[in-house]
Amino acid sequence: MAADHNDQRPGGPRARSTMSIVARWTPGLRGAARRLVNLHASPHEIALGCALGAFVSITPLLGVQTLLAVIMAFVLRANVPAAIVGTFVGNPLSWPFIWVSTYVMGLQMVGLEGSFDANAVHRNVELLWAALLDPSPQLLDVTASLFWPLLWPMLAGSVPIGLLTAAIVYYISRNAVRGWRLRIMNRTPAAAE
Repeated sequence: MAADHNDQRPGGPRARSTMSIVARWTPGLRGAARRLVNLHASPHEIALGCALGAFVSITPLLGVQTLLAVIMAFVLRANVPAAIVGTFVGNPLSWPFIWVSTYVMGLQMVGLEGSFDANAVHRNVELLWAALLDPSPQLLDVTASLFWPLLWPMLAGSVPIGLLTAAIVYYISRNAVRGWRLRIMNRTPAAAE
């Protein structure tokens, strides 16, 4: 009997392909984490870099987040590679949650909490998408006027949410780097004997 490609049982073709993807990514992620904690920087510098990257990734400024994280890392003397890694907090899986939470928080912060209309937001997002696909001057003018009412609350809301995210990422990454380095230091003398 031929295998059904729509088989959803555990161990079926889809489950095996998902497991193979995870198995292929796991060593790479472990290696990246190992390189991050082995950077020649203090745990504070690494954690600050990760926190700055996480903060910037909460902003709605797609396309310049990594550049902003690098600039902030230079200005605040944080670890630049760690700042770049920190920007991965914002990714296609987390963006919907980030964008909705920053928008709703921003509406309350700028005094527009009663103006949340899901249909209007959906219509504006569709117009923005249409402008990206068909860049006519008229559509771009209309889109620019619609973009600011979406962007302003998201920028305002990204500050407190980004600060909270940065604080959490700082605490976790600083303790992870310290723990890893203590573990390595405690293991090294035993290996030399």
